[in-house]
Amino acid sequence: MVCMSLKFRLKGLAETFIDKIQCPACHHDGGEEGDSDFYTELSRVTFDGIVAVIRCGVCNHIFVPQDQKLGVINPKRLRDAVERDSIKTGQPIYQNKHAVVLDVERLNAARSNKIQ
Repeated sequence: MVCMSLKFRLKGLAETFIDKIQCPACHHDGGEEGDSDFYTELSRVTFDGIVAVIRCGVCNHIFVPQDQKLGVINPKRLRDAVERDSIKTGQPIYQNKHAVVLDVERLNAARSNKIQ
């Protein structure tokens, strides 16, 4: 297995690091490149920092890597940016990583028709 670390950054606001990625559903580990067939378009910025949300391209499972390290550089500016973005886009504000994890669980349940 090749381990590829990922780094998410909002310059001057927050950074998040992930040492390795492996899908908890199908155990895909990114292949030779270490990050192939993983997509991060569902990642969220919260008051606690950037929460990476990964979609596995092999089985389509969505997950939040548990070992990601969230870091906030400027809490006030990050909070302001999250609030402004919510007003601009109409998207909900996620307070923290736990709120994102709950949303991801809802997405997976809806995708597998376990909720209506």
